[in-house]
Amino acid sequence: MINLHEAVLSIRPNAEFTISCGVIGWLDKNQTEPTSTEIATEVTRLQAVYDAQAYARSRKAKYDLL
Repeated sequence: MINLHEAVLSIRPNAEFTISCGVIGWLDKNQTEPTSTEIATEVTRLQAVYDAQAYARSRKAKYDLL
């Protein structure tokens, strides 16, 4: 499951921020804070990429057992 932290860093690499109880505290002076829509879209995109690799992760685990 993709988390909020991963999504924000994917949108704004090296951003400075905190997350407390699902609320982002934006500390970065060089980048603008992403909108909730941008974050939700990125969570969905990253989850789709992760899910698409499920077969590869499964095969690697089985291959490693050989």
